[in-house]
Amino acid sequence: MTGRGPRGERGEQADRILAAARRSFAARGYAATSLRSVAQEAGVDPGLVHYYFRSKTGLLEAVMQPPEEFGAAVAAAAEQPLDRRGRAFVEANLSLWEDPASAEILRAIILTAAQEPAALQRLRELFSELVLAAVSHSLTDSERNLRASLIATQMVGLVMNRYIWQVGSIATLPASAVADLLTPTVQHYLADPLPTELGNT
Repeated sequence: MTGRGPRGERGEQADRILAAARRSFAARGYAATSLRSVAQEAGVDPGLVHYYFRSKTGLLEAVMQPPEEFGAAVAAAAEQPLDRRGRAFVEANLSLWEDPASAEILRAIILTAAQEPAALQRLRELFSELVLAAVSHSLTDSERNLRASLIATQMVGLVMNRYIWQVGSIATLPASAVADLLTPTVQHYLADPLPTELGNT
């Protein structure tokens, strides 16, 4: 494909630029990545990076967007009855990380956030929004936020140990076994009563 015209909703060239930027931000960090180096790795003219993303900040914002399937999967889990929502939430996250295409994007987001404050803030906002969606809206804001934070400890720990660091037995267990092990804890954080002194934090 030549020229700047998009192919479908996204241009093939824009997708190549995004993929190159994800690799560079994750490996070298935001500060050490230049638009010219991204263009070179993507095999496109540097002007196309400006055309599609306007600036390095715009490119970072695009890199930090999760796959469309991510929000949809978590939203679907949040619609499950409360007594099944914990398992649905765990399985939704596992299914996305077990898929190589979405896992590549999610891994780049996390590694970029580890090196760039603006990216970390975006990741915090994203994760907070998605986890809060799974927690009952009938609860007070303080209890919803606490429950979401508790769930996040489990999900972030899972992602880091199984998919990023790949350490320990959790990295090699079948996804179904991981779901069986984590679901009771996540379900507890979702629905079981919290200690009174914590529930009012």
